[in-house]
Amino acid sequence: MWTSSSNVRVLALLPALAASAVAQHGAYFTMGSPALVIESLDPLLNPGTQSAHVHSVVGGSAFGPTMDFALTQTSKCTTFGVTVDNSNYWMPAVYFYKNGKFTLVPEAPPKHKVYYKYGKGDNTPDLERSEFPQNFRMMSGDSNLRSDDGSFGSAGSQLNWQCHGSGNQRATGFPKGFTSCSGNYVGGLAATMRFPSCWNGQDFNPDRPMAHMAFPINQDGMAGCPDGFKKARFPEIMMEYWLDVSQFDGQYGADEVPWVISNGDPTGFGFHMDFLNGWKPGVLAKAIRGCDIGNTGDPLDSPQCFGAGSVQSEDAKQACKIAPVINQDIGLNGPLSQLPGCNPIQPGPGPATKPANCAGAVIARPTSATTASTADATTATSAPANSPSPVKSSSSAPPSPTDTGSGLQPVSVNSTSGVWKAAGCYLDALNPRSLGNGQLEWWGQPITSSNCVEHCDSIGAKYAGTENGGQCFCGNELVNSANRPGKCTSSCAGDKSEVCGGPALLSIYSLDGIVALQKRKTHHSHGRHFKATL
Repeated sequence: MWTSSSNVRVLALLPALAASAVAQHGAYFTMGSPALVIESLDPLLNPGTQSAHVHSVVGGSAFGPTMDFALTQTSKCTTFGVTVDNSNYWMPAVYFYKNGKFTLVPEAPPKHKVYYKYGKGDNTPDLERSEFPQNFRMMSGDSNLRSDDGSFGSAGSQLNWQCHGSGNQRATGFPKGFTSCSGNYVGGLAATMRFPSCWNGQDFNPDRPMAHMAFPINQDGMAGCPDGFKKARFPEIMMEYWLDVSQFDGQYGADEVPWVISNGDPTGFGFHMDFLNGWKPGVLAKAIRGCDIGNTGDPLDSPQCFGAGSVQSEDAKQACKIAPVINQDIGLNGPLSQLPGCNPIQPGPGPATKPANCAGAVIARPTSATTASTADATTATSAPANSPSPVKSSSSAPPSPTDTGSGLQPVSVNSTSGVWKAAGCYLDALNPRSLGNGQLEWWGQPITSSNCVEHCDSIGAKYAGTENGGQCFCGNELVNSANRPGKCTSSCAGDKSEVCGGPALLSIYSLDGIVALQKRKTHHSHGRHFKATL
């Protein structure tokens, strides 16, 4: 059992919404959810393979090793009451540690509770907020933290752990001072954390997972976002993760912390959450302008929220489950002698480090969707790095403007610069992106190849590229890519008759219908990417 003497900073107050027991209207709504699956997957940081540690996942049933917006929309069910939210949210599981054994802590109702907050200081809707773009992804927190680095306060993630027992002990990390979390109106141990809501327009970068987002500096409008993060302001997502620790009552002392996060963290500071957007386009944008039910318990299928037929029963939520794809014992059948994966206990206070001599990962069983995108991305990033090249190479690839393989049509777009033409289907190397340095273009409307071309033309870009049905990139170079005739088969979110690339595939447009491919080496050092032109 972990008995560190280092104390965590105790918070004076819970976040207002989490603590409030008084029913009130306001510019926010809440949703509760059971787990969809508990396993070692993280399609943001470890796409296509086993993640570093075990996560509890909620949301749409299409969740898997590799994810994008188009895949979320194929979900057959969701664990949320609002059926138009096929997003996925996940956070690390928690274990009880005693006598060298790790017992998976079960989840307690409401298990995962999500707050969507979009109000100004006067609690009226902030009309400058917008819904998430398709393929938007983010996370909050840092798995390697083992002490308070200053990122948890009112201007940060507001991480808070609370024992909802008779003493209501709470702290930024795991609290002490109790031997049971029973006896209150609900009971249980819960973590509360919020996501950042100010966006700089960049795509998610797994090497710098928080770089594209920032927490607001105040509550009102775009002015409340820090400089450099005013591309869009989204609803603020806050989540509670509830654990049933009643079976461990009396097995630990008031000065002990018997909990360990699945990443080997016995302090609680390394807790984190991930989000991948799967909201049906348009519905969240409408709701955040009129849904003011707050925590009153008024139904989410009211006209000002999500409308008739948008809410399912509790039984339907509970029935939404998927089978794990990782062959791993995570403790569902009894205590473990070590945490799943390679996660020895690292108490800090310095950041955790990756252990040496870890066993190889158990690879997830691939699906058709993950096989294509992961294999293509690997080819796109590794081939240039391993092949001998001149100082700088450029080749004009033959266009394949009409070969979409899907019956969808590429477009020709008249602009002030001339007529833009389809140049074909090309790989997106993903990390780093092949076009536009990862700058995801978005102007609040569903993406089409036509409006992407018009936008790229308006900012003076040489190429326009649409990807996976809902992303637009602009740039002057196409880097570490390759022609893939007939592979772009995703219809555009804004016009189903137009083709908008595919998973890790770009529908490229240019004024002459031709694209010049550039090759660059990507060097890896301590998990960071450094680009050098060959």
